[in-house]
Amino acid sequence: MKKYNILIGLTIVCALWAGLFFLARSNEAFRQKLPVPVLILLGSDDGVRGGEWDEPAPQEKDHRPTHQHIIDVFSSDEAPGRTGDEDGAESAEGQESAESEPEGPQVFEENPRYTVEQDAERGEILRSEVLKGDSAGKILGAWLNANDSAALLAAAKPVYTLTNIRIGHAFSITRDPKNGDFRSFRYEVDGERFLVVDRTETGFAARIDKIDYTTQLVHLQGTISTNLSEAVVGLGENVGLAISMADIFGSEINFITDLRVGDSFDVLVEKRSHNGVFKGYGRMIGARFTNKGKAHQAYMFLNENGRTAYYNNKGESMRRTLLKAPLSFLRVTSRYNMARKHPVFGVVRPHQGIDYGAPHGTPIMAVGDGTVAAAGRAGGYGNQVVLRHSGGLESLYGHMSGFAKGIRSGVWVRQGQTIGYVGATGTATGPHLDFRIKQRGKFVNPDKLVVPRDPGVDRRSMKRFKAVIAAVDAYWDGKKDPASYDPDVWFEENPS
Repeated sequence: MKKYNILIGLTIVCALWAGLFFLARSNEAFRQKLPVPVLILLGSDDGVRGGEWDEPAPQEKDHRPTHQHIIDVFSSDEAPGRTGDEDGAESAEGQESAESEPEGPQVFEENPRYTVEQDAERGEILRSEVLKGDSAGKILGAWLNANDSAALLAAAKPVYTLTNIRIGHAFSITRDPKNGDFRSFRYEVDGERFLVVDRTETGFAARIDKIDYTTQLVHLQGTISTNLSEAVVGLGENVGLAISMADIFGSEINFITDLRVGDSFDVLVEKRSHNGVFKGYGRMIGARFTNKGKAHQAYMFLNENGRTAYYNNKGESMRRTLLKAPLSFLRVTSRYNMARKHPVFGVVRPHQGIDYGAPHGTPIMAVGDGTVAAAGRAGGYGNQVVLRHSGGLESLYGHMSGFAKGIRSGVWVRQGQTIGYVGATGTATGPHLDFRIKQRGKFVNPDKLVVPRDPGVDRRSMKRFKAVIAAVDAYWDGKKDPASYDPDVWFEENPS
């Protein structure tokens, strides 16, 4: 009888697990509501990882994950500009006013995935974003018949193939407000461009337009009490700003191990908006970070190679051969220790690396340019990537849940490129990254490794660089008002 009851219980558990599994796989909204441990148990942690990172577009595969994707992993804080209306917290008086005089986008009653607004020149604009399971044909089919949908896709193809639409990218449909006739389709290709397909008297016409952002320079100052992301969010800013700072100072400061309470930062950064909506940060023209009493400065400069890079006030590059850490900012669970008690086997054995605790699926960055020497199973290290760098250096990344697309032996990777995702494969008690460095075949403490800088500002460009320093310092010192900032001519001798 007991065996029968156990069998019945196991059957019920399996049925529940299967039901959750298929719901998590087929219903995006349901999956996003599940806690991370349940997602991991179900093997459906795409919502944590970001989904799109598994299959990047060809032009994006070598880039770092976007700030918004990393924000989704590390923070649930909203971007600046969120109002009480979005939380459903507006007052009765505000509701009455909104009903009598509608302002801005409203939820489209016929299909709540859209917001709708009236534009005097363009017409009725319905906005949404690409969801999982969407295709261009499916989206257009709600507004056009099959023949017109096919004609629009054909017209767009020479400019941009709409089979490449990506989850999370914005799009809009414009209609005649009187009769509902279709006028145009717009799709945000990337952060700088959007596709426009207009209906004309002879059919459809497609073009690529540049997104017209409103750019404002802001001066932000903060102090560390816990970590960098919380300090930035505490200023009412988006955690993407913290990631930008970690990118700039990542070769100078380990934002996981080096931060101290009382450390401070001071940045001049562009904030971009479109149609009154915050669209992220642009260039950071200057940044200062004081860590453990030491001041670090970074100035953005268009160097003699035509590339934008960051240099300190001496003209030395802020970029070194290797980053301080392969993750932007999380936590250390075990440091380099030659006499550590192993958490699984319980015996004392050297731990010649650093363990970084992180959520399952967190992207892992290559700490430097190099060649993939190995990518596969490696005993207790589980899924591991080994990168070979210049100067006899190697970096090793263990316990990965999986490898980024295209990562295999012999492939060249760039500093900051995503090479895999945090997991718990091999001998591990939970999801984390085992990060190690070898120098000339021997393990060394990553925290104590000193690596050379990239080349500094060329002597022939030093006059221009000093002009940049003077312009940035004038904003910092209050001699210039950030409101006067012109992103096209932000210092007198800018050749761009």
